[in-house]
Amino acid sequence: MGYKHVYGPVPSRRLGKSLGVSPIPSKTCNYSCVYCQLGRTDHMTNVRQDFYDPQGILNELTLCVKIKKAKKA
Repeated sequence: MGYKHVYGPVPSRRLGKSLGVSPIPSKTCNYSCVYCQLGRTDHMTNVRQDFYDPQGILNELTLCVKIKKAKKA
């Protein structure tokens, strides 16, 4: 199943593995960091705005965690 806002698990030095949550569209940022796991920025912006409904992001994260837990059990 593909997710719009949740990705991973990704390696984490502190936690071993973690889920990533991106509240902005892919490749949209105000930096273009060479070390970014998502690659170079295509859409540079400094405008503060809501890109997605926060409840939709939370619902997707909740579903992802439930599925990952079920697979682990």
